Amino acid sequence: MIRLYKRGADGKALAYHEAWVEPENRRIVEHWGLLGEEGETDTYRIKLLGSLKKQFNSVLDPARGEGFTEIAEGDYASLIIEYETAGGVIGESTDKRDNLEEALNQKLGWTGLGYCEGIETDAGTMAVACFVVDYDLALQIIETSLKDTEFGDYSRIYQE
Repeated sequence: MIRLYKRGADGKALAYHEAWVEPENRRIVEHWGLLGEEGETDTYRIKLLGSLKKQFNSVLDPARGEGFTEIAEGDYASLIIEYETAGGVIGESTDKRDNLEEALNQKLGWTGLGYCEGIETDAGTMAVACFVVDYDLALQIIETSLKDTEFGDYSRIYQE
């Protein structure tokens, strides 16, 4: 997957444009939109006789021409969602942890905000690490997404 972002004059990401290959479906998926919104998606059939790299680049080249660029890993903000697990169900259930990570990856990915890196458990707590391009917007979207779900009982969300 390659993620590209268009920044405003202040350097803040405003829009995203990304693409990835689904070899099992023989297609390239293109996804773009305004940061924080689900945006649009298109797919392209992979041609067997063409270079996959060229086909992939041909999907992203128009966005690059409009000023979209990759950002360095160090430019992502670290957003941590912490849960108290002492006697709690989430820390004890691998399925729930996996479902939480998948739900966060889906929400952050489809809104162009970033991705979930993983979950660490410690004595009485569980921390979900996410890397996002706009901390404040991601915080707002995550709080709204988790509210009234089985994952809404986090103890805090903070930037590390």
